[in-house]
Amino acid sequence: MPHSNRHEELVSLQVLSLLGPEEAGELDRHLEAGCRVCEDLSVELKQSAAALAASVPARRAPPRVREKILASLGPARPLERPAQAKPRSLLWVAAAAVLLAALLFDDWRLRREREDLSGRAADLASRIEKKDAELARRDLRARVLESEDVRLLFLGGKDPQPRARAKVFWSEKAKRGFVVAANLEPLPAGRQYQLWVFDKGKPVDAGVFDADEAGRALFESKDLSAIAAAENFAVTVEPQGGVPQPTGPIVLIGVS
Repeated sequence: MPHSNRHEELVSLQVLSLLGPEEAGELDRHLEAGCRVCEDLSVELKQSAAALAASVPARRAPPRVREKILASLGPARPLERPAQAKPRSLLWVAAAAVLLAALLFDDWRLRREREDLSGRAADLASRIEKKDAELARRDLRARVLESEDVRLLFLGGKDPQPRARAKVFWSEKAKRGFVVAANLEPLPAGRQYQLWVFDKGKPVDAGVFDADEAGRALFESKDLSAIAAAENFAVTVEPQGGVPQPTGPIVLIGVS
């Protein structure tokens, strides 16, 4: 039996013991079919009802009230059948129970809608982040590849990553470039790849980057306007955030 709002209303009435035999049978058949939504709702409404009952403070009657009750009992006598509640009292009790069921059901529905909206917001934020990253890549290509003096350099792998490969698109005029790498191995936590530009034979920090699960990376260098000229490039494995001078193994180096 497909799930519907009626089944959720039946669950809220079941928690308050207000279901008739036919409605109880209908709900039992629906739950036996394996409706996870109604099962979760039943648990949450029972917890809410228990929390609501526990929030009402207990009160002890004054001693004089106890004495009056005991005095009114008189000598022991056979038990009498209690008088039936007045119809108006029963109506008030039923109305209060239905109101409580409605409040519990609305609270559960609002929490579920809030969780659903939170999930949608997180998904939308993830999509926006991916779109922003793609736009940044396109802007990077436009700024570097369209430079009149752009040149292409190839980097080859070295031990411990001989299969690593990369291309560097470098603009000497802009003193910027970007790296397209492949076959890079995943690094342990706290380690990153660091790009170096050699100026007058000395390595200059050009920034750190990470590779994706497939071993690929697309990275834009820092602003290197302070150097005279880029003679060569290399990539090493360094601590998170990079270091002033290379300390780890060289995994990529410029090839002629």
